[in-house]
Amino acid sequence: MNIQPDQVILHLSLINGIGPATIKLIIENIARENLPLIYTYSASNFQACGIYFERAVKIVAGLKDQSLLDKELVLIEKHNISWCALGSSDYSSLLASIEQPPAILYYQGSNLFSQTNAIAFVGARKADAYARVVVDKLVTPFVDFGWVIVSGGALGTDSFVHDRVVQCGGKTIAVLGSGLLHWYPSSNYQLFQKIIQSGGMIVSCFSLQTQPIPSNFPARNRIIAGLSQGTVVVQAAAKSGALITADFALEQGREVFAVPGSIEHGLHDGCHNLIQQGAKLVTTVQDIISELGFDVAIESKSEVSKQLLLPLSAVCSYEKAILEITLVATSTETLLSKIDLSLDDLMLKLFNLSLEGKITQDMMGLWKRI
Repeated sequence: MNIQPDQVILHLSLINGIGPATIKLIIENIARENLPLIYTYSASNFQACGIYFERAVKIVAGLKDQSLLDKELVLIEKHNISWCALGSSDYSSLLASIEQPPAILYYQGSNLFSQTNAIAFVGARKADAYARVVVDKLVTPFVDFGWVIVSGGALGTDSFVHDRVVQCGGKTIAVLGSGLLHWYPSSNYQLFQKIIQSGGMIVSCFSLQTQPIPSNFPARNRIIAGLSQGTVVVQAAAKSGALITADFALEQGREVFAVPGSIEHGLHDGCHNLIQQGAKLVTTVQDIISELGFDVAIESKSEVSKQLLLPLSAVCSYEKAILEITLVATSTETLLSKIDLSLDDLMLKLFNLSLEGKITQDMMGLWKRI
């Protein structure tokens, strides 16, 4: 049988009930060049690798089904899918260092796994305009300085993130909770195409025909965290998939950052809980980059960030009014009564000004011009 070691790992990953922990045991106990020999193994041989008997029997039966591998290889070639196996030179070193890395990574687009300057931005699917402002302010400088931006390809915050990176001419990785023959969500089809066309990549740890079932998404979130030096939670309710990604980042010894928001609705409760638990509170890009151990100050070259340097006379009338009123500490309610804005629009203006370092909010929730 003329089969390569990486193909052996691919075959193992296709056997029902055999996960990355079991495959990692095999890889650690059998020299890579000897992996093709496992097609001759009995269950007792796999038990010698520390694998339970019932699972060893599954492996032996699965390896006898050559069609599992053959069908997947045909689909890979037909649809021009790229893939790499754990232990190969083109596998992500960041992801390989976590406790149980996926055995196989499928991808479309450029291979960005060698890029270690990578950071994840995640958040709510029901993200509002506030989240888009946060993404524009925080993601853009990282793109300007060549960082790879990782997210989950979902609606809401993830889409804001990928779209912003593409607009800025950067590279982004979208990690899916489905096989690459079933891009999910389908409504993001054009966005996924743009990601690939702009030099980014679409990634999955699931076999090509895998449907986007709910149980897949924790594994997807784990990969998002594993591919990144840190994870920034932009906006999240108290129960949110973004918090699962943050938990995985902590387990993997990676940094976790959270953006604060209004206490008046629940979309920020998850971020506030993370901050209470010790996540780094983020209001500027420098908050993130300094925590990651970089000493240089990031000053974005983008038009969005250049706007942060405008003098007070160039600030829009609403922002100017806010700055004049907050010469003394002022509540959100007072600002609402004096400025003709909705609560959501006012909060966007306040957050924008706080990111620019022009106002701050004290422990009593009062806003004060700096």
